[in-house]
Amino acid sequence: MLGMIRFAARRAAICPSRAGILSQNVRSASSKAADGVADFLASVNGKPEGREQADSEAKAWLEAMKELRDEFRPDNEPYKPSKVFAPEGSRDYNILIDAANKEAETFEPTLAQIAQFEALKDKAIAPMMDETMEYLVGVITRHGKKARARRYLSEALYLVYLQTRQDPVKQLKHVLEKMGPLIRMKRFSDGGARAELVPLPLSERQRMRQAWDWILEASDRRQSRSFSVRLSEEILSAIQGKSPGFEKKVTVHKTAITNRAYISLLK
Repeated sequence: MLGMIRFAARRAAICPSRAGILSQNVRSASSKAADGVADFLASVNGKPEGREQADSEAKAWLEAMKELRDEFRPDNEPYKPSKVFAPEGSRDYNILIDAANKEAETFEPTLAQIAQFEALKDKAIAPMMDETMEYLVGVITRHGKKARARRYLSEALYLVYLQTRQDPVKQLKHVLEKMGPLIRMKRFSDGGARAELVPLPLSERQRMRQAWDWILEASDRRQSRSFSVRLSEEILSAIQGKSPGFEKKVTVHKTAITNRAYISLLK
């Protein structure tokens, strides 16, 4: 009940047009509460003092409401935050003017701050996002939920770190570089019934994408229900050189060597 009175008092102080209605509601609620308290005390103690005690509590609540109203409206003027929150000795407060004055103030660094600046001014600022990691996140993103994909990759790399105690980002980049094939096979036809497989070179980004696809494909065959766990297990397997992606790379290179004579078809 006391919480309701205080809430009503704050609304009355902020919105003067509702003050009369809220005051009537508060008095009505206080009267009902007083009657209820009086009846309860009379039924328990069998004494008539319950009504007086309830009246005193209701008066205390009304006094608290009046104090809040006087605090927010000291001169019965409309509520203005610029006056209520103004510092002592000031009748008004303008946050825009105060911000402009703060901006005009000159900053004087201390000796410790100057020494720290001199020590760090030649240090390279690390990029906020790693381009390779952002690209890998984009590959596993589904339905536009990139934050979820980023969380999956972060959890997987953290699990890799717990096993190896080394930088998981560097390890993953090294794995993608080793696993990525140099070429891919493209089916080429000159219009006849027979089509031949022709080897084509891959760019660095295409090599990384193919290696990442192989890792994701192999992780889907693992038993865990968590995607992060399956991905971390496959990355650890690739770090140890046991991932099926390495076998696929060898197969692609052997096929390219076998069909190297068909490169002339692309001329």
